[in-house]
Amino acid sequence: MRIGIFGGTFDPVHIGHLILAEQCRAQSHLDEVWFVPSYQPPHKDKGVTRFESRCDMLELAVAGHGAFKIDRIEKELPEPSYTARTLGELYARHPGNEFFLLLGSDCLPDLPGWYEPRLVLARAGLVVAPRPGVMLWTADRLAKALGVPESEVRLRFVACPPIDLASRELRRSIGNGMSIRYMVPRAVEEYIRERKLYTAGA
Repeated sequence: MRIGIFGGTFDPVHIGHLILAEQCRAQSHLDEVWFVPSYQPPHKDKGVTRFESRCDMLELAVAGHGAFKIDRIEKELPEPSYTARTLGELYARHPGNEFFLLLGSDCLPDLPGWYEPRLVLARAGLVVAPRPGVMLWTADRLAKALGVPESEVRLRFVACPPIDLASRELRRSIGNGMSIRYMVPRAVEEYIRERKLYTAGA
């Protein structure tokens, strides 16, 4: 199968995540998209919501979509959560599948600085959604930055509606008592409200 891997903290998951995942799935002819929440992101030392709470919100968000799955694999792997390590373990556990890493175009300039970026390219193609105001990196530019032949960079761009949402802004809005209606799935909004997530003292 052709599997899209969508990693992130998803703290909380919002409609921008879901729209990106669906457009990547449809336009790249992926059989499934696996949401892989980070257990301990290397770039976020503190303030990340409990892993199980983030997984619960993802489960609520993707309910009813037969091609969307949640994979908790990063909880089982050594910390911190590195994409290369996760892809390697997925590759070992699910031989015969073809993996594609779903990214926003703002991630491409950072990819050469990731942990073992060449292994990331070896284990997955890149399916990239443009971000507003972000210049697109070509396969040639990425290959040069990584010091690999361009043929090793399997890069595809997909058209995606520009949704200017960020989880950190949603957390700030919730903390300030503002509405996030329609920015996250209704079930996720209720989950956040019932558990008083992202509010002072929560």
